[in-house]
Amino acid sequence: MLTAEIHEAAAELGRSLNQAPAVSAYRTTRAALDADPGALALMEKLRRLQQAFIAAQQSGESAAPDAMEDLRLVQAEVRHNEVIMAHLRASNEVKAFLPLVAAEVSRELGADYAKLIAPTSC
Repeated sequence: MLTAEIHEAAAELGRSLNQAPAVSAYRTTRAALDADPGALALMEKLRRLQQAFIAAQQSGESAAPDAMEDLRLVQAEVRHNEVIMAHLRASNEVKAFLPLVAAEVSRELGADYAKLIAPTSC
C-alpha cells in the first residue's frame, strides 16, 4: 500500500502531466479524431491496406499495382486530413516528451524508472 506522501506525489505528477502542453495537445487531438467518423474511417482504411501490403510482402508476393495505387491514394488523403495530421503530430510530441519525464522521475528516485516499471517475463 502506498504511503500518503507517495500517493500525493503520484497524484501531483499525474496532474502536472495532464497540464503539460504535449499531453494536453495529445488529448485534445485524440478527442477531435474520435469525434470525426470520416477521419476514423480513413485511418482504418489505411491500416487495412497497410496490413494487406505487409502480408503480401511477408508471403513473398508482390502487391498488385491497383493495391499499391489504393495505398498511395489513401496515404495522400491522410496527409491532407487536418484532424489526422494534428493527432499524428501531437502523438509524436508526446512520445518525445514522456521519456524526458521518465528520466526526470529516474533522477528523483535515484533508480531507473523504466526498468522498475518494465514487464518481467517468467
